[in-house]
Amino acid sequence: MTTPWVRSVLAEPEIDAAAERDLARRARSGDTDARAALIRSGLRHVVQRARMLGFRGDALDDAIQAGCLGLIQAVDRFDPSRGARLRTYAWWWIGDAMRTAVPIVSAPLPDDLAGEPAHDSVASDLVPDDVPEVLRLRYRLGETAGLPRPRHEVARLLGLTESQVRDREAQAMRQLRQGLAKVVHRAPGEGVDPP
Repeated sequence: MTTPWVRSVLAEPEIDAAAERDLARRARSGDTDARAALIRSGLRHVVQRARMLGFRGDALDDAIQAGCLGLIQAVDRFDPSRGARLRTYAWWWIGDAMRTAVPIVSAPLPDDLAGEPAHDSVASDLVPDDVPEVLRLRYRLGETAGLPRPRHEVARLLGLTESQVRDREAQAMRQLRQGLAKVVHRAPGEGVDPP
């Protein structure tokens, strides 16, 4: 059941790119009102991310709370001169905060995805078992925020060569792109709330 707060957040109109850039520049200069406006503008994406990850009930509330912390981190690091929109930049920060704070028990797949073969997933038999660990170490997943760890350091930690780390990372990214390409057309359009 959707709470009145969630409905009100989803009903808020999105700010356009020019207004977002202006707020971001002002926030980077120390304007706390601009920072607060950016955070408010990103709340709808926190709710959408939590719902897309399959959180419901109390877990939805917990995920939204954690996602808000991720959004705040993203707002504080957002650089509008790089050309990305805040929602694009913040998407990873929001999801990472949710996954770190609230375990995803088993988000149900949409009916049209439930029957797809397992070979389309990153955990395929074609991917070495250490790929998740390579990605976790390389991108500091589950750690406090930071720049990606250098490949030579990941290689040293896992007893691999730098080339093996690069290959595993590239293989995982290819499979992620292929998986995303299959579901992108199923994503809700701009301004459309997920079911």
